[in-house]
Amino acid sequence: MKKLILIIQVVLIISFNPTSSFSQQIIANHTIVDRYDDIPRYYIDKVKEMWVTLPGESHSSGYRIGCQLLSVSDTAYKVNIRESGTPDGYTNQHLRLSRATWGDISSSTGWRYGYGEEDWYTSTLAKTRTKDHITYCNTHNLTIAAMGFGWCWDMTWTNSPGGTIDPVYQVRWAGSSDGGPQGNLRWGIDAGDSVLTGNSVCMDKYLNATIEYINHCVNNAYSTKVFFTTGPVDGGGNTSENGYQRHLKHEYIRNFVLASSSRILFDYADILCWSNAGVQNTTTWTDYGSTLRTFQYIHSDNMLDLNGTYTEDGDHIGQRGAVRLAKALWWMLARIAGWDGISTVGPSLNNDGFFNISPNPFSDKINIQTNLNDNESYITITNINGQEMINQKLPEGYTSIDLGKLKSGVYFVKWTNNKNITVKRIIKN
Repeated sequence: MKKLILIIQVVLIISFNPTSSFSQQIIANHTIVDRYDDIPRYYIDKVKEMWVTLPGESHSSGYRIGCQLLSVSDTAYKVNIRESGTPDGYTNQHLRLSRATWGDISSSTGWRYGYGEEDWYTSTLAKTRTKDHITYCNTHNLTIAAMGFGWCWDMTWTNSPGGTIDPVYQVRWAGSSDGGPQGNLRWGIDAGDSVLTGNSVCMDKYLNATIEYINHCVNNAYSTKVFFTTGPVDGGGNTSENGYQRHLKHEYIRNFVLASSSRILFDYADILCWSNAGVQNTTTWTDYGSTLRTFQYIHSDNMLDLNGTYTEDGDHIGQRGAVRLAKALWWMLARIAGWDGISTVGPSLNNDGFFNISPNPFSDKINIQTNLNDNESYITITNINGQEMINQKLPEGYTSIDLGKLKSGVYFVKWTNNKNITVKRIIKN
């Protein structure tokens, strides 16, 4: 009998493998760039079902430029980039990648394609609008698979190092805080640094906002995975105090992610400080305590295009660096899809029967069709958190189940009998 290609989601994978990606940290840094082509075809195909948005300003285009270049060089990693208009609906033919958001700090509605610190974390309104964006997409057939903030030069931009020297880090803080309560000022790491900067905005504001978005998805049973990111390591004048205080902010993000087993980090900075040959670029600066500090700075190779020269194409880095970002992004998304990062083949379960669900997405009812009946065929429906919503025996052939009372969101339908285990993902409008 012809085998049905299974649509197996993380709920099932977790039941077979308690150390799956959602019970582990996922850290996409320089160590995994060369492992992108280890991704099993099964998980490459799962990534092609995703819509991923990285709202940000100019540097965020590096993700998209890199994925487009990778797609051209290797058609297995197909991607569709949208830079304006309404994001594309579900497909399993290519990854959908953009920086689109529904609304921003200036407007509560409409598709927007520019996002800065003022939209992600510097105010209560920014957080409200970002949560509204997540809700809108997940309730309008535009389920977001993964989302992270695309940093620009926010950690170093506009305001050069100044103010009182931080007694712990022996450095002065810098950066921009558009939309913050005190305006656009330099900013530090935690609330205590407001004494030094005159600014309540700090790195903790970004971290706490991102946690709020993660909790918003969990509380509303959205499948969206919100991940943390580090930012740019390029820019003139950033090899001294400015670059070192930025490095401290990146380290603070990394340590925060490492403090929890469930957090996900895309380490943009670390990826670009290493060359394809495995060489890290660093520089030094002597702090105000007279200690020589060594820290990362972008590797010159990552400022070159594929022909070995540099052409500014909107993301302030070279095509080589952008492709490194793309490879790491595919690796991270495959991990989010359930890959353990080690195996070279996808999951395989016995499936000698036929099992179909329609419509999908649905509004009230789903229709289930099978071709087997051995009086031991059951259907179980769970939400994204694994909570069981329905568990019942299936009659032979065809049945209709009323799910009108379920909230909008993503659910998993598992069909089992003595020979088969099949799981399908469904979406309620």
